[in-house]
Amino acid sequence: MMTRYCQERRSDGATRRRRGIQRSSFILHSSAFSLAEVAVSVVLVGGLLVAALTTLGGAAAGRKSMADRGMGALLAQDLMAEILRQSYKEPVDTATFGRETGEAGDLRATYDDVDDYHGWIESPPEHKDGAEFGNLTGWYREVQVYRLDASDLTKTATVETGVKQITVTVKHNDVVVASVVAVRTGPVELGVSRFPMERLLKDALQIE
Repeated sequence: MMTRYCQERRSDGATRRRRGIQRSSFILHSSAFSLAEVAVSVVLVGGLLVAALTTLGGAAAGRKSMADRGMGALLAQDLMAEILRQSYKEPVDTATFGRETGEAGDLRATYDDVDDYHGWIESPPEHKDGAEFGNLTGWYREVQVYRLDASDLTKTATVETGVKQITVTVKHNDVVVASVVAVRTGPVELGVSRFPMERLLKDALQIE
């Protein structure tokens, strides 16, 4: 009987030890699984944070781009309005394309006709009298003026036709943010219609 009792005690002890080992193994496996979940969660949260910051950065850049385009449009329209207030051609001296004698290349205050502005470049932008607007470092304005073919405004001309195209381009930090184009017609020239734009529109719309 004693021998049988001792064997049963040993058997119970072995069973409890096996159960303890299994329980410890389960706890270790459970802890390892939890650490893996934490690691995955950290990676997911990190990825979401990067995506959120990228989205915020893109939104901020978009707002900055819109602000630049708005300012660029205002600067382009300001200079275009100034140009269109001038005479079509030189009102005093013998007319030539570009600046005439006495019209300084670096001072718009002396400009009195639209093609005087051809090739004008300024940075930062300034008023007609040369005074700067202020707080516009990195901004740039340029003007190009061309004679156009009166019968086809998509083509340029090398002689006077009574039609000129004016383009004002604005850049900020070397990026074009605005461009404004206008067509100015002049007085009647020999062999040139007074209303080339009107004639072209009639042709396009087939109006008699």
